Amino acid sequence: MAEPEQQFNQDTERMSDELFQLFAGLIYDFAGIHLSSQKKVLVVSRLQKRLIALGLHNYHEYYKLVKTDEDERVIMLNSITTNTTKFFRENHHFEFLRDTLIPELVQSRRASRELRIWSAGCSTGEEPYSIAVTVCEGLRELFPNADPADPYCGWDVRILASDISTKVLGIAQQGVYHADQIPAGLPPELLQRYFLKGRGESVGKIRVKPFLQQVIRFRRLNFKESNYPFSRHFDLIFCRNVMIYFDDAMKNHVFSKFHQHLAPDGHLFLGHSETMTAGNSKFRPVHITVYRRQ
Repeated sequence: MAEPEQQFNQDTERMSDELFQLFAGLIYDFAGIHLSSQKKVLVVSRLQKRLIALGLHNYHEYYKLVKTDEDERVIMLNSITTNTTKFFRENHHFEFLRDTLIPELVQSRRASRELRIWSAGCSTGEEPYSIAVTVCEGLRELFPNADPADPYCGWDVRILASDISTKVLGIAQQGVYHADQIPAGLPPELLQRYFLKGRGESVGKIRVKPFLQQVIRFRRLNFKESNYPFSRHFDLIFCRNVMIYFDDAMKNHVFSKFHQHLAPDGHLFLGHSETMTAGNSKFRPVHITVYRRQ
């Protein structure tokens, strides 16, 4: 579709259908995110704040900016996608990880004593930290006599946490959150074991303890890339509430990459509203939106 030559309406609350299609095409080409025409109202609403912040008069000016400025494209994606998350969201996944997969991995990886996990689309970091806590708890149950000073009970645990947004990765690296991001039912001993409560100006906030941060590496990654820069296989991949933004072609691309980078007996976690694409034989379901590589 050719770029319109005329200036669009100065009213920032309006966007032509033609211009919306240009935004949708740009976003798909950049990040693989599919926007149907039903998303136009959302896009207009979310981007209006950026126009005001940048002192732009209309969406056409903003489109010309994001075409040439990758940093602003990422900010645009942050604006139109939802980064809502909490610790232990969809807790049945973490229970399955602790009670079923960690014991299986301890048996199958007992020679190397290594665990490699990828939180793909980690947003502001609650997911990878929840994974780290769950791994610690699972190992503690299996090795009750391990050195209390070693939260990973002699295992080499590494978690990669990736997102396309440098902004959310920056928040994740800090590891500081509002206390209401912690589920109300979290046992007090877990809260004490893995989090520090804020004092003074930080009252009402919590910080993850350093030993959780030490095993997590945060990295920017765009799922649209043709090759993912990993040399080792992952035992587990969490990619939850990300596929909802992709069409089938993009989903198949990402699933193919996950299959490539999972260990032969590895598992993939999807969000509660997500499923495999039709006819996908690379994975088989083993739990609620958890799939084993085939």
